[in-house]
Amino acid sequence: MKLINIPVLLLLFSISNNTFGQALLPDQMGKVSVPIQTNSGIESFRLTNFSSDKVNTLGSEFINDKFSEAIVNNGSQYFDLRYNNYSGYFEYKKSPTEVINLSKEKNNEITFKDGRKYFLKQYKINKNDKEDYLLSAGIKDANVKLYKLQSVEFIPYKGSTNSYEEKKSPEYKLKKPLYFVEFDGKIIPVEKSKDLERAFADHSKEIKKFISQKNIDFNSDDMILVQNFLNSIL
Repeated sequence: MKLINIPVLLLLFSISNNTFGQALLPDQMGKVSVPIQTNSGIESFRLTNFSSDKVNTLGSEFINDKFSEAIVNNGSQYFDLRYNNYSGYFEYKKSPTEVINLSKEKNNEITFKDGRKYFLKQYKINKNDKEDYLLSAGIKDANVKLYKLQSVEFIPYKGSTNSYEEKKSPEYKLKKPLYFVEFDGKIIPVEKSKDLERAFADHSKEIKKFISQKNIDFNSDDMILVQNFLNSIL
């Protein structure tokens, strides 16, 4: 396996200890994440093609596939990064021919020059524990903070079962955004009014009335109105 010397990234890249014990499976775009270790002892992921076959897949893993300059963990050095909305990882462009996945273990804050800021957050949804990079939204320094998760799902190839049914190519499809509020150290995914009413039980009636009056769409920037309202009552 090729060793890569990246001494300047000593604090930037890491990998969780259990990754090396897991099977590495190719994704639907024909790539596999291969663990690598550099001469400096840094561990990270390298994205490698496992097949020369082209997969006729519609859509994209990315909302924005362009690499842009960003700093990590409030550091001072800029790196060419982009967020993979399908894998949930940030990708670092080490060279024109090599892309490396950033481990989530040590890289919990990504700030782009254009103002986008992502935070790695842990939360619970549908009784499942999750961890994702959430995009900061709304008023950044508010008491109640607002985040947005933008993710892409993969819809596999579907063959026709009869002469009337059309075949469907595999497709990457953008999901509706999921918004979160953060208050008093808790991350709350918000899909409906009751999520907020339960989280802020002392103000449940006020919240329910506000949501109804404003006809809030929980998958849109209407959530900025919710953030402003919560900050006014908490």
